[in-house]
Amino acid sequence: MKKTKLTIGIYVPKWLCRSDESDQLFADELVRTIEHSGRYRPLILNLPKLRLSSAEEARAFIEENNLIAVVQHDSEFFDRNRRYAANVRFLEATVPFFNSTHCQELGHDKIAASKLLREKNIPVLDGAVVDSLQDLERHLMEDELYVVKPHNCGAGMGVRLVKKHMGEFSGYYDGEWRNVEIIEKTSRDGNKKLKIKFNFNPRYPLLFLKKGLMDFTYAPMLLEPYFNNHDEGFSSLRCTVIGNEVVEAVKRINHKNITSNISSGGRATKTELSSEQKEAAIAATQAIGAHYAGVDFLVRGNEWVIGEVNIGPFTVFTKYTGVNVGKLLGEYVMRKCNEYSRRNEYELSSLLALPARLTNAKPLSPRGVQ
Repeated sequence: MKKTKLTIGIYVPKWLCRSDESDQLFADELVRTIEHSGRYRPLILNLPKLRLSSAEEARAFIEENNLIAVVQHDSEFFDRNRRYAANVRFLEATVPFFNSTHCQELGHDKIAASKLLREKNIPVLDGAVVDSLQDLERHLMEDELYVVKPHNCGAGMGVRLVKKHMGEFSGYYDGEWRNVEIIEKTSRDGNKKLKIKFNFNPRYPLLFLKKGLMDFTYAPMLLEPYFNNHDEGFSSLRCTVIGNEVVEAVKRINHKNITSNISSGGRATKTELSSEQKEAAIAATQAIGAHYAGVDFLVRGNEWVIGEVNIGPFTVFTKYTGVNVGKLLGEYVMRKCNEYSRRNEYELSSLLALPARLTNAKPLSPRGVQ
């Protein structure tokens, strides 16, 4: 009798695939690699729209599809989509996710992630968490440059370069320094927020239209010293880590935007990390508990620190590096699934070999997943 293939679920949001050629290649090659493996088959999942209302329904779905794992290349956070949250919770109780919800939540929280990396002696910036104007004033040195960012947003959202001169605040946006107000607000639940509000000249209506993108509210605000090389624009290194290997790396430069993201006008070129940087990137990925991640480095002269560990979704750079990241991730996931299957077979054979009086142990997790 023909043996049914095990299934690996895949969720990569369509908007990401449409946004960049490398991300489209990533999704296509991930699916193709699993499809051509001979042992596994890919199952395209739409996690936000899947309708699972109970653990029993999730287990039935898993059994029906012979599902052994899920690759979730997204971070649509669950407080914005309850159905998505429920679907992931039900499925993840039985099959492993690459990357797990816990890992995504930790990576998404810049404050918690930075604290964890520092505890692991991985070089990061000494930032401050501020939630009041008085606290911000105390941390800002006159004419020094600082980066402010929200603690729980990705894709460069809310990342601003600011400075204080003669008691007045300025913010850098789209290649220019502009006057800003920093306003303290208190929400209904009593928590304080800080809002950066860019001032604009009414004679320039296009700038007014940009204000929705320029202004931002932080609750709380993460404040870091500016750490970059001044002579080449805003730059950073980004590498993709899978398991215990750095599989690609690029240098990104943006002359108008502090984030250096390609999506905000930056450009990327292939680069090679030092052995120490590779070790740090792998250690950071493992500290967060991720199977794969996009790790950012900030560089100033001969010094470097890890800026962020991006869990998902993050951009890969196949068209710049020539590295088939989707294929490599697919092969990695299948190796891990092989380990789960072997472990399950071993545990089952060991259980069958036990005397009958000892078989009242806890039931095995499905397919060996703990």
